[in-house]
Amino acid sequence: MIRMLATGLAGVSVLLCGAASAVAQAADSAAFIVRLGQDTTAVERYVRAGDRIDAISVTRTPRTTVRRLTLWLGQDGSVTRFATGGATGDMREQTVAGGAIPIVNGFYVPWELVLTRAVASGQAAATITVAAGQAPIPIEMRRADAGTWRFSDQFGQAASAEVDAMGRMLRYAIDDGRISAERVAWLDIDAIATAFAARDEAGRPMGSLSPLDSVRASVGGASIVVEYSRPSLRGRSLDMLVPSGEVWRTGANNASTLETDRALSFGDVRLEPGTYSLFTHRDGRAWTLIFNRQTGMSGLARDPARDVGRVVMSSRVLDEPAETFTIMVEPTADGGVLRLRWADVEASVPFRTN
Repeated sequence: MIRMLATGLAGVSVLLCGAASAVAQAADSAAFIVRLGQDTTAVERYVRAGDRIDAISVTRTPRTTVRRLTLWLGQDGSVTRFATGGATGDMREQTVAGGAIPIVNGFYVPWELVLTRAVASGQAAATITVAAGQAPIPIEMRRADAGTWRFSDQFGQAASAEVDAMGRMLRYAIDDGRISAERVAWLDIDAIATAFAARDEAGRPMGSLSPLDSVRASVGGASIVVEYSRPSLRGRSLDMLVPSGEVWRTGANNASTLETDRALSFGDVRLEPGTYSLFTHRDGRAWTLIFNRQTGMSGLARDPARDVGRVVMSSRVLDEPAETFTIMVEPTADGGVLRLRWADVEASVPFRTN
């Protein structure tokens, strides 16, 4: 496991050779290595003593951040209250209503509690209530086999987890491994955080996982601006990131947008001046571009009722694969062309100004 972690951290392998033994391990404790594709993005460690769980998480993006989480458990194993804080300073304490398990972004130990409860039910399906922010969310847990559960997380993303007989989480994955957290016995979190921070100070932070970018172009008198977040492959396949047969947000994070100050026509779809969200539907090598009136929302929150229209795109295989997703807008003799490039695919569609 330590060799796996050292490979993912790419630059602090000397430190990690002793990461498992530099600090004595508590009796009831474990750690998680969090990866986006092949890149390690965070590490987490927790210690459970009596009715209390103390966890610490170190994330690398955009710069090193240390977070702390404490959970207090009732006699039945439910969470009665929890507290969150940073590397230093006071912890902010909150109560939990109705036995919900608080899901705190950046931590995976709450999901272990969800899984432990699901396994303890003895059923093939169980509904476990979690709290994300102030809202209780029922999570429908379905046992796929003796050691695997499938469910949707607090954001509605498809997730799965492998557990041992006691329900302890061995691996957590979103979208079949796009994001994963793997259990290891122990890590020296303080030393790892120090190493990450040193990389930041040396001008080598990990940066944003999917940085926001924009494309500006003047086409036929129209001023066009595309704003989108740019994910990278990170060792993952296009099929994993843009599943065939599904609508994709055409980037990452919030929905990508196209703004124009003049009317544009993409085939039979006419866009009046304004701002539109961009979505795409991929079916093997066939791509379709979808325009939507709604803006300012997560790319996972598309309302199909607000679609303006859709247009079939042309696609070709790239000679040089693109590691990072790229959108381009280029003038042509007849108007312009919008291009999407990622992995070994370029999908494009021409348009004209009106």
